[in-house]
Amino acid sequence: MIDESVHDCASCPLNAGTRCPLVHRKVKAGTTLWRQGDVPSEVVFVKEGLYSLSSTEPSGTESLTSVRGPRALLGTESLRGEATTATAEAITDGTVCVGEPSTLKAWMGPPSAAATMLNLVLDELSRQSRDLALRTGPALARVARFIVASAPLIEGGRRAPFSKQHVARLLGMRAETLSRCLRQLEDDGLISSGRSVVVKDEGRLQAVAKGAA
Repeated sequence: MIDESVHDCASCPLNAGTRCPLVHRKVKAGTTLWRQGDVPSEVVFVKEGLYSLSSTEPSGTESLTSVRGPRALLGTESLRGEATTATAEAITDGTVCVGEPSTLKAWMGPPSAAATMLNLVLDELSRQSRDLALRTGPALARVARFIVASAPLIEGGRRAPFSKQHVARLLGMRAETLSRCLRQLEDDGLISSGRSVVVKDEGRLQAVAKGAA
């Protein structure tokens, strides 16, 4: 369900009784706001129109991650200088309001409970992007990516707090496929597995996780 367009500042959820620092802008269909891997130069609040978020895997396969419409806040990665995981492109003509990260931080004022909550929200968005990435690409790359991301939980010979069934569901694959991938990574000398999983060649495991090997 696409939310209702924002037609004026009075009905905008960013209207907090103070002058909004965002700048009004028209966007044409087909306009690319930023590409996957870019650090956005501004935060974008969508007033009207539709925008696609798509990602490209190392193999070259492109997938549509999601579609965002009115009242969506895009490019929040810019507030922390982080790269995006998806290309953002206008599907239709639309209207947005944009603001540079430094301008928005000044508008929000000094550190407060609201700023702390915002940081927690941004952290959660980063986690959601990471979780989504765990379910994309070839099975072997997904398993390698999970091991890389979960290294603090499994290093030092400690038993991982995940069952194989749990991990398989998280990665969107069958438990048998997970076991096969673990055996391949072990046969290739990248990990050792058993009651615990230990990384033996982090560089090569990273390459597999990126689909480069």
